[in-house]
Amino acid sequence: MSNIVTEFLNLLGMQFKMIKAYLPVFVFFSVMFPLGVMLVFGYVAVSSLTPYIVSGTITFYISIGVLTSVAQSIAFERSKGRFSLMVSTGIPKELYAISIALSNGISTLIVVPVILILGHYLLHVEVRSVPLLVVSLLSSIFMGSMLGMTLGLGIRNIYAVNQYSSIISFVLSFFAPVYFPPTLIPLPYRFLTLIEPTTYVSQALYYSFIGSPESLVWTLGILVFGAFFVLLNRYVLANE
Repeated sequence: MSNIVTEFLNLLGMQFKMIKAYLPVFVFFSVMFPLGVMLVFGYVAVSSLTPYIVSGTITFYISIGVLTSVAQSIAFERSKGRFSLMVSTGIPKELYAISIALSNGISTLIVVPVILILGHYLLHVEVRSVPLLVVSLLSSIFMGSMLGMTLGLGIRNIYAVNQYSSIISFVLSFFAPVYFPPTLIPLPYRFLTLIEPTTYVSQALYYSFIGSPESLVWTLGILVFGAFFVLLNRYVLANE
């Protein structure tokens, strides 16, 4: 058991070292991009919806930063033969895939404090419940990582992964009630938003901002999606 933990930690360290190569782009998208998004959306929204601007921006980053980066990182590793090489050394393929997913997911956590600080000073949005926020964030990043892992493992062509992961992440960010409450959507179509995982992410974050325990209900939905993607990933890996 200790060998597996050590192996896993070494894999995570290796993945974080690779992320440093993208540091300039990471810094830009960690500060300037969320600043622009909240300035554009925040000043045209009514004050009652400003918490959704912040929760929506975090949701967008989880969708883009986690889902897309995990899918494309796994696809790149497979296309270069690195995935097979690592597995041939005795490292379980599930462990290596999860290390890629979690390293990309954890790096997104660095962006979240920046968004919260900008949201506080620009839009006067405060976090009423830090524990609810932490729970919703961790579950959301877990779910996003597993969805990205599903795309990276399930689609063989790296170019197809790059295209579909980008399309899906933007669809989940802007075609779901992320920057506004689901109640603004007409009732017949509102039920369709329940099949979009980002709906649950944004709602869980929003209710953590206002300190409502309802955040846990939406977090439960996030975990259901995450568990589904875990089972799907196990099936894909077992049939490789």
